[in-house]
Amino acid sequence: MADVTDVGADRTVKLFGSIVQGVKVIRLVEPVNQVWAYLMIDDSPTKYRMRTTTVPLKNVTILVGEDIGKD
Repeated sequence: MADVTDVGADRTVKLFGSIVQGVKVIRLVEPVNQVWAYLMIDDSPTKYRMRTTTVPLKNVTILVGEDIGKD
């Protein structure tokens, strides 16, 4: 289980220098110790690839973006 939220336009400009669609923040209680190519959220066919990850004092935060055409 994870908390998944969209990243707003203002925040994507600060992070990436431009507006990037389909970016989500995923917060987990435990780190993921497995290597993975992409993830899917709920029953959506959309694939997301990791952009960055942080491990603050609480939880693990993964920033993912929509995959555009790669399998």
